[in-house]
Amino acid sequence: MTDRNMTAECDDWAVGALMKRSPWFALVWLPILLIAPVVTSATSGRAVELIAYVVIAAWYILTVVLSYRDVPRWYGEVAVIVLTVLVVLQFVISGSGQSFLYPLLAIAAATAIRFRFAPGVVMALSISGAVTEGFESLSLSSALLFGFASVMAGMSTYLIRYLIDTVSDLRATRRRLAGLAVAEERQRFSRDLHDLLGHTLSVIVVKAEAIRRLAASDPDAVVIHARGIEDVGRTALADVRQTVAGYRELQLEHELAGAIEAMTDAEVSAEASSPTPSLSPKVDSLFAWVVREATTNVLRHSHATRCTVRITSDDAGDTIEIADNGHGAVAAEWGSGIRGMRERASRAGGTLDIASDARGFTLTVSVPTEGSTT
Repeated sequence: MTDRNMTAECDDWAVGALMKRSPWFALVWLPILLIAPVVTSATSGRAVELIAYVVIAAWYILTVVLSYRDVPRWYGEVAVIVLTVLVVLQFVISGSGQSFLYPLLAIAAATAIRFRFAPGVVMALSISGAVTEGFESLSLSSALLFGFASVMAGMSTYLIRYLIDTVSDLRATRRRLAGLAVAEERQRFSRDLHDLLGHTLSVIVVKAEAIRRLAASDPDAVVIHARGIEDVGRTALADVRQTVAGYRELQLEHELAGAIEAMTDAEVSAEASSPTPSLSPKVDSLFAWVVREATTNVLRHSHATRCTVRITSDDAGDTIEIADNGHGAVAAEWGSGIRGMRERASRAGGTLDIASDARGFTLTVSVPTEGSTT
């Protein structure tokens, strides 16, 4: 296991643990904020006040727990309203304890109320509590301290809740992106393997047929074609290894030469525009793949006797046109080869067009110059 994988697993565990323990961040403040008023009520013998604190504590726990259950959000919001009423009633009954209860109420609001409303509710509770504390104590410093404590308790809870949800969303997004990357890599590998082996096997079949035709009449030609099969096989093996490694780039000039040779062996009159215009590496590689796949289609499907390859380059962009006089190539439009070429052209910002009629089959790939408009 790599360090990166171990780190990712640790991160997943940490986020998961934080999400599971997130209700406890709100619950842990309950004993801290209520221990003083509860002890004071118990030691002073104020049973009604003590019962009020117990009821508030129980309802606070219910409010926080509801916020992390699979229930409608308004359940928690209603629970916050009830908790607010309980806090107000407790203050009316006892006339004390609000400096501890309002921060607790702010934490409950930040936990249970929807994101867009929670900060406003926290601020409203803090301001109202601070004003009440100021009028009761006639002390500005007490009012400000009360408001500060309530705001800090509520907003810190809100920010931690927001952070946890954001991290959880980012983690889910990363998993989805990883899945998409795997799917894209599988498509790339499948496309490259199809383009490589489809063309190579077609060339081998053509050369094998030539050997069969010439076996009795031209032994020297048979040797040449047999040596060609060996070369094609070695090249295909190297190509597959490079494709698996993910760094294969074809060269247009090399593919044109191989295509003309393969079609000539299949008794197809092949012609390519000369000289080949200077192309960018990206376009050169794209056109090389197009030549390779188009040659495979000519050899497999078209039954053509003539094929021309025309490459042009101007200020508007670069274009390759491969035309033959065969038939039966329309079925190949929906095959993996055409789809692969269309995907490659799209990634390069180009387009692929197909035309088929009684005169033959034409495949055109155009890549506009970067910055040009169509």
